[in-house]
Amino acid sequence: MRPETAPRQATTFADLRFKYSAHIVLGMCAVVFAALLWAVRRLDFYYDEWDFVDKAERWRFEDYFVPHNEHWSTVPMVVYRLLIGLFGMHSYLPYSAALLLLHCGNAFLLFVVIRRRCGDALGIGAAAIMLVLGRGSDDFIWAFQIGFSCSVLFGLVALVLLDAERPSRRALVGASVALVLSLASSGEGLFFVVAAGVSMVLRCGGLGLGRALRRGGGMEATAVPSAVPEPLVPRLWSRYRKVAAVLAAPIVAYGVWYPLYGAQHATEARSPLTLHAASGLFTFVPTGLGSGMTGIIGLDWQYRWIGFATFVALFALLCRRGRTSALAVGLGVGVVAQFCLTGLVRAQYGDQLAGTSRYVYIAAVFILPMLAETLRTMESRLRWQAALATVAAVGCFHSTFVLDDAISDRNRLFSRQKAMLQTAWFLRDDPQLNLDAIIDPADAPTLTVRLYLQTRRELGSPLRDLDARGIAALDAGDVGQARRNVLGGSR
Repeated sequence: MRPETAPRQATTFADLRFKYSAHIVLGMCAVVFAALLWAVRRLDFYYDEWDFVDKAERWRFEDYFVPHNEHWSTVPMVVYRLLIGLFGMHSYLPYSAALLLLHCGNAFLLFVVIRRRCGDALGIGAAAIMLVLGRGSDDFIWAFQIGFSCSVLFGLVALVLLDAERPSRRALVGASVALVLSLASSGEGLFFVVAAGVSMVLRCGGLGLGRALRRGGGMEATAVPSAVPEPLVPRLWSRYRKVAAVLAAPIVAYGVWYPLYGAQHATEARSPLTLHAASGLFTFVPTGLGSGMTGIIGLDWQYRWIGFATFVALFALLCRRGRTSALAVGLGVGVVAQFCLTGLVRAQYGDQLAGTSRYVYIAAVFILPMLAETLRTMESRLRWQAALATVAAVGCFHSTFVLDDAISDRNRLFSRQKAMLQTAWFLRDDPQLNLDAIIDPADAPTLTVRLYLQTRRELGSPLRDLDARGIAALDAGDVGQARRNVLGGSR
């Protein structure tokens, strides 16, 4: 008789490994970097960005800690100061290149996070989706979003360092520093701190305070009745000391920064500590979560309720798995925190704000590993591989069209702004020029004629000097509007 053989275990997606998977993702990053840098070559400085470029050379040390739109922005301010010092304002390409490098770094780190538990195939698919995320395009085609992208980069670095059963002391220190840098890049860093904290607590066995209190108070029988129960506080410290070690620095850093700088310059947002602010979350949060889910495949915020229902089902499944899906659960809590906190200070502008590009990008970073975690135990039969590959390919294909439309819209917007800036520069010696006038109130509301002329003389400009014939070749409506804005009496 033939000896019985053990049944063959089914291969799951987590088991799919490719020898050159990292090289594949790096190649994808290189291709997307080059293609996008070419596509955005006509873009220019825009809106909030003028606050940085006009004032960067006059920043004092303490100015680097003053928030921009309530965000702690030290890291992006340092990046802009370096770029301005190296390149001036002669070209916008170095600024776009810096942002695209961060974007490609985010996609690669997302691949690293996912491949460890979920296999190379799901990691490659997530990186591809992230690279061409059309619904999140603001965060990688507008260089000023370096702040959000830095928060994502440092947040993902922290998650990579912590994603181990027993992270080394060096990894814990590195993760703590990365979380501080994530916070110092933008407010989005708060949600990576939440995700890291929740995932670490779950890996340590959850809070378990009820069991700890019962054991500490002698309410549970012990294996050795004569043994003295270990005190509660030392037991909790023994379990969670690594969590405390990682989170101490970011919590203390933000706790020092906010009262000294953040609270004193919180002029844009409303107070979050009101019932009216809280009531807005009932629709703002589902809109944000649903838009993040559907944005992955290029659908807009109008499909938010389908996306929200999918997210709820996904998150409930991951919570049932508990510790085995600690990182994914932590990311789920992080993305919920993102829209709760954002909604408390921004929901008065409408639910549609939750589905805007800059928030969809952040949400996708949290949601893609959650999706991968739910699929990792699925049998990797050929038909399932084909089905998932098709969904990912269709999503990427659709997203590229959305991305192309977003870049085209930006180019049209910048064509108008460039005409107005060139007109102001052409009129720089006109005696009727009002130096305190705003050149373009719609798209550069802080940029006065005086600031623009001074900045262009000191740092240059990507725009050519035009004579009267060149100005006449520009859009007559844009030129006329610029003339009306900058000529006349002081405001």
